[in-house]
Amino acid sequence: MAGGCRRGQCVSERGRLKSVDAVIVNGGVPRSGEIPMHLLPGQAVNLRTGTRCDVAQLEHVVAMAGIGHPPRFFATLKMCGVQPEKCVPLADHQSLNHADVSALVSAGQTLVMTEKDAVKCRAFAEENWWYLPVDAQLSGDEPAKLLTQLTSLASGN
Repeated sequence: MAGGCRRGQCVSERGRLKSVDAVIVNGGVPRSGEIPMHLLPGQAVNLRTGTRCDVAQLEHVVAMAGIGHPPRFFATLKMCGVQPEKCVPLADHQSLNHADVSALVSAGQTLVMTEKDAVKCRAFAEENWWYLPVDAQLSGDEPAKLLTQLTSLASGN
């Protein structure tokens, strides 16, 4: 599927890479000229109240993720000190509703999801539903060059 996205990964024809200004790589080993990016988890956020806390403070966690590679989210939780009682991978871009999501947790359990899933669940969230935001961090010398290019493009130069 050239030029489109499937299973959470964008795919383009190899020749297209010669015409882009930058390639940002999330994970793996970047090649020369590619910009490495890593996702850094923040504090967990309660969907109902907006309260924030260290995700490791949450107990009896059930983790759900409807992203391109759910095991990455589950590994991030474990890296943060959370050992989920259950991990529920969902399809990327899957529609979510209250009945299906609330059925994932029992009384006394806490649901932790991706920020992407939280956007879909905010309207019907329960008090024990949290999400873990992540921030993209670019590293190396390339981000400064990219910022210069973007600034130049934005100013019309």
